Amino acid sequence: MPHNILEGKKGIIFGALDDKSIAWKTAEAVKRQGGEFVLTNAPVAMRMGAIKDLADKTNSIVIPADATQLEDLENLIDQSVSHLGGKLDFVLHAIAYSDKEELKGSYVDTSRDNFARTMDISVYSFTAVARRAAAMMDGNGSLLTLTYYGAERVMPHYNVMGVAKAALEASIRYLSLIHI
Repeated sequence: MPHNILEGKKGIIFGALDDKSIAWKTAEAVKRQGGEFVLTNAPVAMRMGAIKDLADKTNSIVIPADATQLEDLENLIDQSVSHLGGKLDFVLHAIAYSDKEELKGSYVDTSRDNFARTMDISVYSFTAVARRAAAMMDGNGSLLTLTYYGAERVMPHYNVMGVAKAALEASIRYLSLIHI
């Protein structure tokens, strides 16, 4: 495997909750390949996880941001670009949320409030981040997010998250039209 393929690349990684998360493993790999990044999570997720351990391990900083607050997302991107020396090459959006209790039943029982919150955090936050981050990239940037097979097939206990991941995939198709 080539070494330091991300040398000089700078970005933001959302969602590194613990050492089992995809974002955490991605952050470790980015660091091994010479990349630099800012870590972020919602304040409540930061209290549940060990993101500060990852920040220490990868010599990164953590900037909390609530994905439901546009001002938080804009401040996160602005602070990250400032910290990273005015450069932004990539964003990994590895966050999603739905009330776990509502995933247990049938999709038809999803409450309106949970549906809206799930879509806001799991889908719209990527759109909001893409808009702000793309404006900070020099033409060769990458916006990445994660999806799941439950977007295409019905999966037990995935319910509204499957609908959200399908919406995220549709959003990505439309976001592919923006010029970074």
